[in-house]
Amino acid sequence: MSALLLSSIFGVFLLRWWVQLPDVVYCLGFFALMLSVCLCYGLRRLPLPRAVLMVTGLSAGLYWSVLAASTAMQAQLPAACEGQRITVSGRIIGLPRPAEPVGERFVFAPQSGAPSCWQPGVHWQLSWRGETVLRPDQHWQFHVRLKRPNGVVNPGGFDGELWWHQSGISATGWASHGELIAPAGITLDGLRWRIRQHLLAAFPEQPDAAGTVLALLTGDRAGMSAEAWDRYARTGITHLVAISGVHITMVAWLVAWCLRWLWLRSPRLALWLPAARVSGVMGWLAACGYGVLAGMEVPTQRTLLMLGMVVWLRYLPGEMRAAQSLVWALAAVLLIDPLAIHSAGLWLSFAAVALLMAGGMAPGEEVSWRAGLRAQWLATWGLLPLSLALFSRLAWLSLLVNIIAIPWVTFSVVPVAMAGLLAHTVSETLGHALWTAAIASMATLDALLKWFAALPAAALDWHVPGLSLWALVLSIALLLMPRALPGRSLAWLPLLALLWPQPLLQPGQLRLSILDVGQGLAVHAQTAEHELLFDTGAAWQETGGAGQRIILPYMRWAQVRALDALVFSHDDNDHTGGGAAIMRALPVAQVWGDWPSPLEHWPLAERPPVQACRQGQRWQWDGVTFEFLWPAPAFLLSRDNERSCVLRIRAQGFSVLIPADLEAQGELTLLSLLPAADVRADLLLLGHHGSKTSTTASWLAAVAPREVIATVGYRNRFRHPHPSVQQRVLAAGQTLWRSDSSGMLRYEFLHPGQWPTVQQWRQHDAHYWRPRRD
Repeated sequence: MSALLLSSIFGVFLLRWWVQLPDVVYCLGFFALMLSVCLCYGLRRLPLPRAVLMVTGLSAGLYWSVLAASTAMQAQLPAACEGQRITVSGRIIGLPRPAEPVGERFVFAPQSGAPSCWQPGVHWQLSWRGETVLRPDQHWQFHVRLKRPNGVVNPGGFDGELWWHQSGISATGWASHGELIAPAGITLDGLRWRIRQHLLAAFPEQPDAAGTVLALLTGDRAGMSAEAWDRYARTGITHLVAISGVHITMVAWLVAWCLRWLWLRSPRLALWLPAARVSGVMGWLAACGYGVLAGMEVPTQRTLLMLGMVVWLRYLPGEMRAAQSLVWALAAVLLIDPLAIHSAGLWLSFAAVALLMAGGMAPGEEVSWRAGLRAQWLATWGLLPLSLALFSRLAWLSLLVNIIAIPWVTFSVVPVAMAGLLAHTVSETLGHALWTAAIASMATLDALLKWFAALPAAALDWHVPGLSLWALVLSIALLLMPRALPGRSLAWLPLLALLWPQPLLQPGQLRLSILDVGQGLAVHAQTAEHELLFDTGAAWQETGGAGQRIILPYMRWAQVRALDALVFSHDDNDHTGGGAAIMRALPVAQVWGDWPSPLEHWPLAERPPVQACRQGQRWQWDGVTFEFLWPAPAFLLSRDNERSCVLRIRAQGFSVLIPADLEAQGELTLLSLLPAADVRADLLLLGHHGSKTSTTASWLAAVAPREVIATVGYRNRFRHPHPSVQQRVLAAGQTLWRSDSSGMLRYEFLHPGQWPTVQQWRQHDAHYWRPRRD
């Protein structure tokens, strides 16, 4: 049976690597064929070969996962409905999240209207800027404008399209002209919404602590700031400040341990039923209650199911190893939701439960403080490869911080906050007093965490390539084995793979990466010894912006530790919005720009040198020449776009021109001031993202590029690049690339006179949930 389960799990796991989904009919036929083979063996009463059993499980897992993935992909918004304004009515699902500066973001289940644009059961993620505050389970009628889920595609960053896919989101868009059809009834989500409103409003002076207590109570992270979340990530306790696999397991263990202690005090009860069995089941039921309060979202359901399977199988009559119970649990989770194979939360939860059990912390079993410390040691080191693979971050202090934070939160914050919630049903004054105590306790812990997070060695941002990551997994696995295991002393040997040298640029070579930041601009130029970033994308509402969400993960992936130059072309949000996050995270030696807004609130003592970019400024790094062509000192035009810094980079006999948001007037003036040879370039980024106010015919003829790039967001509201600009580029016989259809674009100028082949990240890192956007 274990062979069948493991092979079926592997069949589902293969879904992660499909570039294009196979036909469901073929998968079903393969599965039916293997079932027939098994049936033939059974009718003849012959022993079933293990190989046949494993292939049958593999075909079953493959068919089930492909069926689920195909169904989700087919439910996406039809192409004909993209950009159309339609009227629909339906229900708000879950808790709406506040969006800054105004409005909310919520999940909507359409129920009537525009039937050609949706299938029953689909969910849309919508944004709303109306004055009315939305509540869970209300029925509304909206005018909506939708598009298919489309995220930015860059190495090292968050895969939005995968998240939408596994979350069942078939479209995203904007809602307007809302009309409430039916109010919300009495529901669990309504209760959670009221807890959020009351708790955050009652403690405005301590928003971080109140937001964390809210997350601990209900799993709702709407009150947590990006700064608080980053602080918890740097100290390695993100698993503790939101209801997760580790958190639910800790609740189950705590309740089970207390009940076991009480049960064993009574000899009659201990003889009637084994204490381990009773306490294990009750611990799981307590975790279920905690999960219900958290809204029973999909990750919580997976964790409870996994933990329930472990408890049930481990305490059935007869013997079953912990490893077997975990295999059963994982198989059950993937049977219910095959797309969970994509979830980082699944692997973190599963690994955390496995490591805690390996440390002797199974629900219902008596655990000493030494065993608890050992379990924490195992979890910290065992989760290290997963943390590096998923987040490219290593929290060195996580073991020490968790030793302090786990008992603090488990015994001081959560019980008091829960008591406050229950007390509110009897006395609001008593409930408020208990919540005040819980928030004060959390604020004290938060102050300690700020001190830890500020230490230079608190966390290391480190991207580990695939082969080195597997070597790290092997090394840690050997290290965590019993001491008597032969070969354990060689656990350090696989770590040598981490020292394997990465290919480096040589003098004269240039690597240019045009990041996909949506409707904005960010260009990274690398030479043999220097790093330059031109613009930083936009700041977005509650998600923190392109700097935090896209550029910094990319920088970790590219192993960039510092910037030699940061250029702010001009002071528009879509060019400077991510700058503050970049400067907080990376040392910057030189800033170019006309006093960009990210520097306005920067401490004077920490401010890097700032210099305005002007025509004629030129420098050379490692045989690569950088030169500003604009603005000219005598022609500082009034419009901000017309004052954009225009940078030209020359390497290996080729040149790249980045005009930022320069428009027609600035283009014509620049052409009148410089010889034609000085503006020619082989690669041109379209000015102002391809707006009709830029890239005039004379400019395009003067630059005469081989290839042209438009950095635009998918179906952006400005309709960039403008059709007239596209037509002008294509009529000149030039190749046009778009970041919304290609993802990040990378050029490597390695050899003199040899034009590089562009690397399109959407095609380079292709997956079935990430269709090509032509």
